[in-house]
Amino acid sequence: MGRLLARSILKTTLILLLTKVIVTPEAAKLPDLGIILTRIEENGAKIHSMKAQLEQKKWTEILQEFDEGESGEFFFLRKQDEVFIRKDIEVPQPSSLLIGNGEVIFFQPVIKQAQKYRLGRNRNKTEFFLLGFGTTRKSFEEAYQMKIMGAEDVQKTPTYILEMTPKMKTAQAYFAKIILWIDKKRWIPVQQKLVEPSDDFLLVQFRNIELNSGLTTSDFKLKFPKGTRFLGLN
Repeated sequence: MGRLLARSILKTTLILLLTKVIVTPEAAKLPDLGIILTRIEENGAKIHSMKAQLEQKKWTEILQEFDEGESGEFFFLRKQDEVFIRKDIEVPQPSSLLIGNGEVIFFQPVIKQAQKYRLGRNRNKTEFFLLGFGTTRKSFEEAYQMKIMGAEDVQKTPTYILEMTPKMKTAQAYFAKIILWIDKKRWIPVQQKLVEPSDDFLLVQFRNIELNSGLTTSDFKLKFPKGTRFLGLN
């Protein structure tokens, strides 16, 4: 029994030593947080528009499961001081979310219904969708406590994992933390995890990303069929 115990201890010790040998060099390869933020800012300054395929799914903590998920397309345009966002969901049910000029429009073509309202105090909430696309280092540092969680491949794309905790209580009411998977080459997020105070979260993936693809404000206008009902506007 004594020999078995000794062998077990020795085996455990060797595993720990080997783990240190493997993990430490990998950790040493991670760049400084400041370097990552600077690269995001430098590359973000060149980004004026983006379009990509989008897949998202919602995790419900109390049920310990994801919903069926949604897929479609995502677009954004930065024109002077105004930001335009458009999200067209195709599966499982068509819908369009349009944000721009201080308004939000949510259109459901199947039932011909459009909900429209002013952003008002929720205007800053739209920025969560665009974190990492043109965000400055100063903005990151003023708004979040940040740390590098490691490196991981997302859809075969090497990324750095950046965890951000909002400093402001107004932001904390929306999300307890935000995790970005930053593409090591293009320095943009290819995946986002938006964690709510309840620990529910939205996991968003961007695929086939096209930067500065020539979008204009006309790409952020919805066409409503005859008979569409409009609700809200406050």
